[in-house]
Amino acid sequence: MLARRQLALSLVALTLVACGGAYASRARTRYVASHGGLPQPSEIRVDDFLADYPESVADPAPHAAGVSVEGARAAWAAESSEPLFVVQTVVRGRNPDVRPPMAMMFVVDRSGSMQEEDKMTYVRQALHRLVEQLDPRDRVGVTAFDDYAEVILPVTSVSEGEALHAAIDRLQPRGATNLSHGLQVGYAALAQEPTTHLRRVVLLTDAVANVGDTDLHRIGGWAARGDADGIRLSAIGVGLGHRDDVLVEMSRQGRGNHYFLDSPDEIERVFAREAAGLLEDVADGVCVTFTPAPGVQVVRVEGATAQAQGPHWQADVGRLGAAQHRTVLWTLRGVDPLDRTPTVGRFTLDFTDMRANEPRRVENARPVFVVTDVAEGTVARNSAVAWMARDLKRVAELAQRGSYAEAQGRLDRVRAVVGAVSAARPADRELQRDLGMLEDLAEALARRTGQPVRRFRASIRVDVEG
Repeated sequence: MLARRQLALSLVALTLVACGGAYASRARTRYVASHGGLPQPSEIRVDDFLADYPESVADPAPHAAGVSVEGARAAWAAESSEPLFVVQTVVRGRNPDVRPPMAMMFVVDRSGSMQEEDKMTYVRQALHRLVEQLDPRDRVGVTAFDDYAEVILPVTSVSEGEALHAAIDRLQPRGATNLSHGLQVGYAALAQEPTTHLRRVVLLTDAVANVGDTDLHRIGGWAARGDADGIRLSAIGVGLGHRDDVLVEMSRQGRGNHYFLDSPDEIERVFAREAAGLLEDVADGVCVTFTPAPGVQVVRVEGATAQAQGPHWQADVGRLGAAQHRTVLWTLRGVDPLDRTPTVGRFTLDFTDMRANEPRRVENARPVFVVTDVAEGTVARNSAVAWMARDLKRVAELAQRGSYAEAQGRLDRVRAVVGAVSAARPADRELQRDLGMLEDLAEALARRTGQPVRRFRASIRVDVEG
C-alpha cells in the first residue's frame, strides 16, 4: 500500500488543475464517443478541454502565484487566412507544504439508475482504489442516498480499512434519487470533523435527481454553503445519462471541481489532481490583466471568463490550490508575423495571498517567448486543442439538427489538424487520447451518413505557421 501511495503522490506534480471548475467535458465526450454516441453541444466546453491538459511550470515561490507567458503563430487559430498570434498565460500556485490529514465523506448515489451501464460496479471499484491511496492519518466515511440518505459508515480512520471496504461493498442500487438529501446528510456528518483536517465531500452520481428538492440552483446551494464552512467539493459524474448541468452548477456555486468517471482507473487520475489542491488554497480572486500594445486587438480569450475594461482585458481565474495551474489563451490580431520578439502588450497578475490575507500583484515584464516548433512548449498544442473543442461543439450542433454530412466534413478538418499536431508530438499521450476520441466520433457519424470514414496521413511543417 505504501508503494501505491508514493506513486499517487508523484503523479500529483504531473497532473494538476485549478480549483473551482468543471473538468468533465473531455472525459465525458471521450466516453460518449467510445459508446458510439454523439455528445450534446452544451457538454463541450473549451475551458474544460484546456484545463484537462498537464503543464510543467516553475514554482512561483516566494509568491503565492505566478504567471508564465509564451506565444506562437498557429494557422489553425484563424477562421480565415488572416495571420493571428496566440499568447498563452499559465497561472500557477506555489508548491505545497507537508499535507495535513484529510477528512473525506463519500456521498454515493445508490438509486436504481446506477444499475444501468454497470455504473455502480465502476463506483465501488473506484472507491476501493481511492481508499488504498489514502494515508493512515486520513479519515473517511460513507453516505448513501436513494429515496432518502443515510450514513452507512461514520467518518473513521483509514487504518480501519476492512470496515471501509465492507461499507463500499454494501452499496447496491435501489429506489429513486434524492440528491439534495444526500448532500445535506453528507455535509452535516463532515461538519463534525475537526478543522485541523482538510475536509472534502466526494460525490459520485449520475445526478438524475427525481425526488426531494430537485431544483438545480438549490442543489448547488448545498455546495456553496459547504464551501463557506471550509468543506470542499469533488463532484464525479458517471454514466451516459448523467446530468452534466447539475454537477456544473454545483462546482460553480461551491467553487469545487467536477469530473466524469469513464472507468475505475480514472479515480486515481482524479485523486492525483485533487490531492495537491487539498493541501492548501494559496491564492483567491486570481485575475490576469492584459494591456494590449498599440495596434494589437484581442480576438478571443479561452480558458477563463474574460471581459474588456477600457483599454485592458481581465481574465478571472478564481481560486488556486497549491501547485495547481490554469491555462488561458489570448488570440490576437495586429502582431507582425515576421517579428520574432513581438511586443504584444503587458500582463499583470493580481490575487489575494490566502496565507497572509493580503492583496498581491505580480508583473510579467519579460518579452513574449515565441515558439516556432510545434514540438516545443505547449502553446501551439493548446491552441489546437481549443480550436478542436470549438469545432467539436459545432459538429455536435450540426448533428443535433440532422446535418450529418456537414458535421462529418467539419470533423474531418479537426481530425486532420489534431492528427498532424499529434504526429509532431509523438510522446504526447493526451493528444493521442483525443485523436482516438475523434476517430470514434468519425465512426459514429459514418454510421449515420452511410459514407466511409476518411483516412489522413498526418504531417505538419516544423514552423507552426504551416
